[in-house]
Amino acid sequence: MTDGIGEALRQAVSATRGHFRYESGHHGDLWLDLDSLFLDAARMRGWAAALARQASGLGAEIVCGPLTGGAFLAQSIAAELGLGFVHAERQVADGSVQYRIPAPLAGTLAGRRVLVADDAINAGSALGLTLAELLRHGAVPAGIACLLTLGEAAGRIAAAQGVKLLALAALERGMWRPEDCPLCAAGVPLQGPVV
Repeated sequence: MTDGIGEALRQAVSATRGHFRYESGHHGDLWLDLDSLFLDAARMRGWAAALARQASGLGAEIVCGPLTGGAFLAQSIAAELGLGFVHAERQVADGSVQYRIPAPLAGTLAGRRVLVADDAINAGSALGLTLAELLRHGAVPAGIACLLTLGEAAGRIAAAQGVKLLALAALERGMWRPEDCPLCAAGVPLQGPVV
């Protein structure tokens, strides 16, 4: 992680403090508008190139990212490395979130080493569900790459998979299970959409 890239990422993301419910169901005190990371395509290409340089020795054959931000980053990294690209689509069924790789793409995964990329990893739900989907199709995790990490989830998931975590910047935030949330206990209302 270089200080110049990390600082540029922290400035590019629109961050709001408050009380939010994340996709994982956890509560947290930081909301990120990640879409602002993608406004400047040349800048994003530079960040993808920095991650591609770090990932070049991992032996990946395909790069995969959850739609939307993760897929945009994954496709850019794949282009930098000259690798294949697949994406995982978020689906909600009976209140349960899943990430699914479209059938025509899933058939290319068995036995292939896959680098998983996401724009930001907070609780790790999108990353974990994307990895589960890749494993379901016989892929072999090669590493995890992201622009931003928030907390320890990304590192725990990488360690559990036995792969390297590549990140360009980190941000601090508080995150709790709903029953342990100090903001709920203080009567602070939830705000905003699900992250």
